[in-house]
Amino acid sequence: MAITETGTDGTGTDGTGTDGTGTDGTVAAGAGQLLLAGGRIIDPSTQTDAIGDVLVGDGRIVAVGRGLTAQYPAATIRDCSGLAVTPGLMDLHVHVMAGLGDFCVEPDRVGVGMGVPVLIDGGTSGVATFDISRRAIIDHPATKPKVLAFIDPNQLYLATKDFICHKLTIANDMKNLDVDSLLDSLERNADVVIGLKARACHIGDTDFSPFLDAAQRAAGDKPVMVHLGRFPHTPVITPVALFKALRSGDIITHAFRGGGGMLDPNGKALPEFRDAVDRGVVLDVGHSGTDFRFREARRLIDQGYQPDTVSTDLNIFNIGGPVFSLAENMTKMFGLGLELVDVVAMATTNVARAIRRLDEYGSLAVGRSAEISVLRLRTDGPFAVSDGHETIDSPMAVEPVGCVRRGVWFDVEPTATYATVGKTWGTPPDDQDW
Repeated sequence: MAITETGTDGTGTDGTGTDGTGTDGTVAAGAGQLLLAGGRIIDPSTQTDAIGDVLVGDGRIVAVGRGLTAQYPAATIRDCSGLAVTPGLMDLHVHVMAGLGDFCVEPDRVGVGMGVPVLIDGGTSGVATFDISRRAIIDHPATKPKVLAFIDPNQLYLATKDFICHKLTIANDMKNLDVDSLLDSLERNADVVIGLKARACHIGDTDFSPFLDAAQRAAGDKPVMVHLGRFPHTPVITPVALFKALRSGDIITHAFRGGGGMLDPNGKALPEFRDAVDRGVVLDVGHSGTDFRFREARRLIDQGYQPDTVSTDLNIFNIGGPVFSLAENMTKMFGLGLELVDVVAMATTNVARAIRRLDEYGSLAVGRSAEISVLRLRTDGPFAVSDGHETIDSPMAVEPVGCVRRGVWFDVEPTATYATVGKTWGTPPDDQDW
């Protein structure tokens, strides 16, 4: 589709940076502006797939069109010929509250370091520890990507590698819920908390989770992300009960996991699953180490249920494989036969829509925050990819080259993939997801 040339003064309130190249590999737009020239602009939000230029300044997208190098001769130019220029990649489910427990990865590493300028933490923290986590990560001046977050409705919840809140059985303890405190936290942190992450534990009734119920009552119009799968030590409601309880806009993460209860014994999607999707429940990959299977994905895709979002659930257990990165997850989608524009949408526009931030992210529209990813779409494969159990070939691979965060360019170093390093992980314990 053709590009419509557009432009504004590009003034914004969140721009940062000075002229020149920093020691961390960044190039700031500053007063001179930054021009990404000659790339293949793929923007699902505007149904654009065409060669063109993107100009950013003061942390905002100033213009998108052709011939901008002549119109803005003072801009710092980055040649993007032969590369894809997309809205900034967004990972809907990562664990980046590093230092809170021992489960998380560093936001810079999995964010701008992998060409992903926007990260959404997947409920690493409950209410009581969220404010300190925000100070340490989200608001810290050294944190380079934009970090948003889901919060667990419990007062005390920490995502740790030994599942401490489940081991101590406080993840399913009603005394750990304080809805008034939860509401206060949501109001206080409304700029960065985009929803709640509920572990749908029960306290005896396998069809009802008071923790999911509390999250939904507190959330209002914010989405509630639910973990589809088990935990050690604390029981969860049945998948059928979970599907019935979800509202339009709520998110199932790990929606394509093996044995997740989406399919009947004949491999057909359950009526309750179909009903949930029909009323607007979002299907998120949430890969993790054991929570995604090509087999289940193929069965669901063949029945018309492809992923809405392609998040990673990156943590210390799986960053070295089989997940590796958001780009590797996108490559896996090509291996399942999905189309380029759909896969880009799963990591950009669809994520922004799911978290109710499409007015700011997930688009290259003029005036939006300048979060942009530049990717090499390799077709010199095939490229082997693994879900941790099965290996298949993908005809295309996504290779991040760099990204723009608030108008600042970040180079991306080569990132490990299954095709380059092979199997690097062992067999997980039987009683946990990772």
